[in-house]
Order: sequence, then structure tokens, then C-alpha cells
Amino acid sequence: MDVSSLFLKPKGSAYFDSAATSLTTLPVLQKMQEYYENYRANIHRGAHHFTRQASEEYEQVYEKLAKFFHASSQEFVSVRNTTEAINAVALGMEWKEGDEVVVTEAEHHSNLLPWLRLKSKGVKIRIWEADNVGKLWPEKLAPLVSKKTRLVAFTACSNVLGTKIPVKELAKTAKEASSGKALVLVDAAQYVGHHPVDVREWPVEFLAFSGHKCFGPTGIGVLFHDENAPLQPWFVGGGTIREASLDSYTLLEHRERFEAGTPAIAEWIGLGAALDTITKIGYSNIEAHDKQLVESMLKAFQGQPHNNVQLYGPVNAEDKSCALFAFNVRNLPHHETAVMLDQLGFAMRSGHHCAMPLTKKLGVEGTVRASLHLYNTAEEVEKFGQALKQVSLLA
Repeated sequence: MDVSSLFLKPKGSAYFDSAATSLTTLPVLQKMQEYYENYRANIHRGAHHFTRQASEEYEQVYEKLAKFFHASSQEFVSVRNTTEAINAVALGMEWKEGDEVVVTEAEHHSNLLPWLRLKSKGVKIRIWEADNVGKLWPEKLAPLVSKKTRLVAFTACSNVLGTKIPVKELAKTAKEASSGKALVLVDAAQYVGHHPVDVREWPVEFLAFSGHKCFGPTGIGVLFHDENAPLQPWFVGGGTIREASLDSYTLLEHRERFEAGTPAIAEWIGLGAALDTITKIGYSNIEAHDKQLVESMLKAFQGQPHNNVQLYGPVNAEDKSCALFAFNVRNLPHHETAVMLDQLGFAMRSGHHCAMPLTKKLGVEGTVRASLHLYNTAEEVEKFGQALKQVSLLA
């Protein structure tokens, strides 16, 4: 399926940094521009026709999310990004001394630091080990879970290694091992842009993702919050109250209680357009393209001479959740490798990728990360293999 006309691609380099932020589609930009040009107004705050139209467009995104993830529209909260969504859960749950949280060593800092901060409240953090390629196994999770476990948090796809994670099996293990008491939070930042999600089938109480990693705008994210899971607002203010006096207030029900103040209206509407784009393209087409990219990239790495390139994570296509690869060129600092590849026409990230514990587990200070998506081509992958060979021979 040719989608090249949908995406706004930078010129001059192949964009291999989608795990940091994906490219945006033209319909997203057009929808945001439509808001600014035709009905620029605040939402839920007035009776004039501009605010009514803005409110209608805004509310439609919740309905799209409900259909997209097989949940109720009241179970989605607008946030800035995945990081804010996860912090919202950490701040919104009532913790007591002796509670336990299980989190993996393969997490982005956004799904680690909010839980570590709970140690000041007497919460015990139990670390769930991944294997050497970033896989998470149910049999390693079960012994860490007890009746004291309040929450189990893990990623749906490693942002460093691209490893496929058996979310459904892990969520069920967490429930069974805790006699149904543990809540489950999934960081789906690297997943939603590549695979469909049914939150009832997994099953999870919380799911977080960012719009900018699934073709949408920056500065907008989503927290799925199962209505039956206890959670208090992390902010209060305008738009969240039913009644207020000088000495007390009563909050609204459902998602409204969580969304204080004027939200990122244009970005939220833009996110809706991104979801429409994914629906139009179809996840089956995205997954098929990902598979081709993964297979081609693995061949590119396997074709490097003299074992000069160290690839981290899975080396089999079936173990990859997306076309995301961490690597180093022997005898070259990772930043230097990235700069050289950039000069040869490939934009990619280098560093610890906000996952220092995992990087340390790999035994390195950092890696170069190539992360591809729907807009990347087989021709780009072939040229990348040639560029990497050129760099590796200089090492």
C-alpha cells in the first residue's frame, strides 16, 4: 500500500528515528489548521457556535478512542504524553506503607522513576528481570507478585530493543498471582503506532501512549483508565468541578474530573485525525510493512564485514514488535557513529534512550538506535546497509 503522499517527510536524509517521534500525516496538519482557521475557541465554555463546534470536534476523539481500543469513551483522559499519564497513575492512587509495585528493568525512565519515587511513602519496588534480549517471561513475574502487590507496570515494546512482549499473558499472570488484587499498567508508547489494542482482552486497568509516536502531534497523549480502578485527580481546577464554595468543592464524574484547565485542543483534534489515518491504512498493512522492514534490516546487519557491528536485542524477526534496532560499531563511540551515519544521510538517535538500567545491563554506555516506520522503504534499508558498512570499515 503506497502511503507516501500521506506523510510529511523531511528532505535530504532517511528518517530512522521514529521511536523518538514519528512523522506526521498531512490529514493531521490539515485538521489542526481547520480548527485554528474555522472554529478557534475554547471548549465547554460558552454558547456561541465556535465553541460548540470546537467542543463537538473535541468530544468526537473520545468516541474514536473508544472504538479504537474497545472501551468506553469515559475511560480515556487527555494528557500531554505517556510520561504524564504514568505519573498521573502514580500520583492518583492512594498508597500506604507496605504496598508493592512490580516493574521491569527494561523500562523507559517514564515507567520507572514515578514508581521509585513512591519509596518515600514506604512502597516497596520489586524489580522484574528481563533476559539478555529484553524478553519478559510470566514465570519470572509470578514469584514477585503477592497479595501486597498493588500494581504491575511494564512496557508493551522495548524502546531500546524493539522486543515483542506477551502483554496478554503477563497481565493474566499478574492477576492470578495476586488473587486478582494487582492493577496492571502498560506503557504502549512504542506499540500503538504498530499494532491494534483491545484493553478488555489483555486485560489492563491503565494504558498510556503518546500521539506523536503514532503519526499525531507532539504535546498530546492518552491515559486509558478502567472506570472500576480507583484513581484520584492529580490536578483540580476549572472544568473538573460540579460545585464549589469558599471552603469545599465537589468533583464531576468520570473523565471530566481529571482534565483541569484548558486542554491542548488542536493537538487532541489532530490526534483524532491520526487515529483516522491508522484506521484508513489498516493495522494489517502496517504490520506487514513492519515485518518486511525488520527482515530487511536484519539482513543489513548480518551483511556487515568482520563482525564490526554489535546488534543488541532479538536477531529473529518473529521476536521483534517493530522495526527498532540498537547497535554499536566496535571501537567507535555511539555518538560518533550516529554523526557519521547522519553525514551519510541517515537520521537516528544515540545514547541511553532514557533507559539507563537496560543500557547498563547490555554492558555499554549507550547505543545507536535505528527505528523505522510505515514511511520507510526497502531502498532506504539497502542504502543504510551500505552506509553502515562504510562506517564500520573505518573503525
